[in-house]
Amino acid sequence: MEYKLKQGVTAYIEPSDKYKTVLIQYKFRTIFGGKTATERSLVKNMLETNSKQYPSQNEMDLKMASLYGATLHTQSQRFGKQHVVTMSLSVVNDKFIGGDDTLLEEAFAFLEEIIFRPNAEDGKFHEKTFLREKENLHNYFESLIEDKSAYARTRLNQVMFEGTDQAYQGIGDACFLKDITSTSLFERYAEMIESNQLDILVSGDVAPDRILNILAAQKLADREETEKEVFYYREMNTEPVAASEAQDINQGKLFFGFSSPVYYMNEHYFAGLVFDGLFGGFPHSKLFQNVREKESLAYSASSGLDFLRGVMTVGTGIEFDKREQVEEIVLAQLKDMQAGDFSDDLIAQTKSMLINHYKQNDDYQGRSLAKQYQDILIIENPLSQEQWIAGLNAVTKEQIIAVAEKMTLQAIFFLKGEATDE
Repeated sequence: MEYKLKQGVTAYIEPSDKYKTVLIQYKFRTIFGGKTATERSLVKNMLETNSKQYPSQNEMDLKMASLYGATLHTQSQRFGKQHVVTMSLSVVNDKFIGGDDTLLEEAFAFLEEIIFRPNAEDGKFHEKTFLREKENLHNYFESLIEDKSAYARTRLNQVMFEGTDQAYQGIGDACFLKDITSTSLFERYAEMIESNQLDILVSGDVAPDRILNILAAQKLADREETEKEVFYYREMNTEPVAASEAQDINQGKLFFGFSSPVYYMNEHYFAGLVFDGLFGGFPHSKLFQNVREKESLAYSASSGLDFLRGVMTVGTGIEFDKREQVEEIVLAQLKDMQAGDFSDDLIAQTKSMLINHYKQNDDYQGRSLAKQYQDILIIENPLSQEQWIAGLNAVTKEQIIAVAEKMTLQAIFFLKGEATDE
């Protein structure tokens, strides 16, 4: 249920007796940019670790323990064209505690404290805390290279979106950190709090009136409405772009980026889900069976779709000298999909697995709320579970082939060994 609290501030309350916890999320949304994403990631780290009332991590932890083990989670993410900072608190429903029927109000008050009353003074964040969190974020950026598959995926994204802000990760980039000061960061924080679209999501066995009364007491201000358009449409390359990098590693990572016609809930969405499952999303897929199992050319091989930017990524872990063979066989699997070389039984198996995954996600409060938020930003009338399943089951072989035919190779990135010849 949707409730407009102020201009640019909306609450979405989803009462459900399925969960024993209440999940509260404050989402601050604006246009994505690499520099702003970096600053906002540092902002959310500052808010997560301390506040005016709780100036240390230990004091924050003690407070959450007093809320019957409430858990705080923050996220800085690219959401297509937009960037979203999420401040999330999960707290046990006070129906299950007995005697403490104000726990929900206390949880909201704690979240309000850490979001709106930061550890700052005279227009800047607490300097010692700021320097610590800035160094922590820098160290985190440095550590990303240790996960070679994730690193190769990031580098592929940079190649595909070179020259645009979309080349940056949702948390930003280390190159922007050095110029951030405690004063400039507080300015970014103030802009986020005062100007960003604010979406407040609540899930759990709660009465909407109770939530609305709590929110009415918070000093939420009007702000300019932010467009909900999240889809990013990149310009197609006339020819695929290739890049490589050498590191001291034992296994190569060969990643492919394709332009995809599949966006969330567009006319290709359901067929795209089935295509991805058949191509590289499941153990019975072509990439897994033919590239990994049958030909033994890869330690890993899978595909995935970005429904907000129209991209399909294929990732493989390979021996360094198998690059040409793997590239050839991966593209051959796509050609087989385009030719309709897959059985009705495999289609049915893929649909069944997708439906099971969909139902399982609904059992997890966080995943369910994430899907709800995606629906909020993209479609006016979200599908019920029955409608979603019907849409998936209606997918035909011809529709799957049509999706496959629109997949176009745009970029290749190879993370190779230092002694590898190309």
